Amino acid sequence: MLGRTQAGYVQQRLLDLEPLPARRAVPHIEVSEQQSNPFLRRLSAFTPGLLESAEFSHIGLFCGGGGLDLGLAFAGFRCLVASDIVPQFVETVVHNMPHAAGLVEDAMALTAGALSSAAGTTEIDLVAAGPPCQAFSILGRRGALDDPRGRLALKYFELIADLRPRAFLFENVPGLLTTNGGADWRRLQGFAKDTTGYDLHVGKLNSVTFGIPQVRERVIVVGFREPCCFRMPMIATGPYAKELMQEGHLASPSIWALQQVEGLPNHNIRLHGDRVTARYHAIAPGMRDKTDHTDRIDPNRPSGTVLVGSSAGGGRPHIHPIEPRVITVREAARLQSFPDWYVFRGTGTNQYRQIGNAVPPLLAYELGSRIAAALRG
Repeated sequence: MLGRTQAGYVQQRLLDLEPLPARRAVPHIEVSEQQSNPFLRRLSAFTPGLLESAEFSHIGLFCGGGGLDLGLAFAGFRCLVASDIVPQFVETVVHNMPHAAGLVEDAMALTAGALSSAAGTTEIDLVAAGPPCQAFSILGRRGALDDPRGRLALKYFELIADLRPRAFLFENVPGLLTTNGGADWRRLQGFAKDTTGYDLHVGKLNSVTFGIPQVRERVIVVGFREPCCFRMPMIATGPYAKELMQEGHLASPSIWALQQVEGLPNHNIRLHGDRVTARYHAIAPGMRDKTDHTDRIDPNRPSGTVLVGSSAGGGRPHIHPIEPRVITVREAARLQSFPDWYVFRGTGTNQYRQIGNAVPPLLAYELGSRIAAALRG
């Protein structure tokens, strides 16, 4: 059973805030670059050097842009294999985490033997994945486990049963719990338990709880081959966490993530036509454009969930709170808590998809830290 987590409490408090008035001007921004920005100080503390110290190993499936794998690496899990069906996704992960072997493969064709061979060992501490979530998402068709993408979740647990890692991490969208009246969740949870025999721990987390300036809920399932003491994370830990959580904010404002981005990789500003620029300029922060249904970020609050888009180019990134344009890939990555040194490969649309599909690395870091502690006993 899922209890009322602190993440859920923060989410409700955000919903209880007074809405912005529907006015046609950008309001005064309460947080400036001259003021404290503990989010950027925290983000800059997660350097590439942290990837060199690894106590444990892990394999990343459905790796996407690597948010889950990066956060786990920060927590002490060296990524041995990064696998996805999209070559550019794997290229991004391997480019930033050179210890990982890239494996471009349809997950339905993966075998435990192929993964062990790529990893160079059969002794794996953790396998982590977030199988495609569109089948469970309110933005998708909600065909769930009858959708080919939904069946990838079943495949994941079959691979866990064959690989027998010490632990696994599964993440997905909150819609997983309610699709088809909750029947799919009960079926999937039962399948995971019966197929793997692992001890399961389930929770629902929101990235804002951990000082990440984006509202993003995820369902988390952590399984252990041997029963052990494990609890889901509740607050931010690690570098500058105390400073971040003591700023007196309900959650980190999005403007913290959008400062000091000039000259960074993946920060290519998209030029809009005069008509779109004028329309975006007229939209108040926190409101939605009625033409393309794009939200404009409120600089004083966490942003809404960074969207995925599609391989056909569907979906748009949020509108910048100050400038009349959509946010750049780097700005979207900041909202997801990717460090500035992490470079995304592929086309612009492909890069946005990598970020929109990702687990925020600093959320994955908190999960990885708790899993590592449990494995140490």
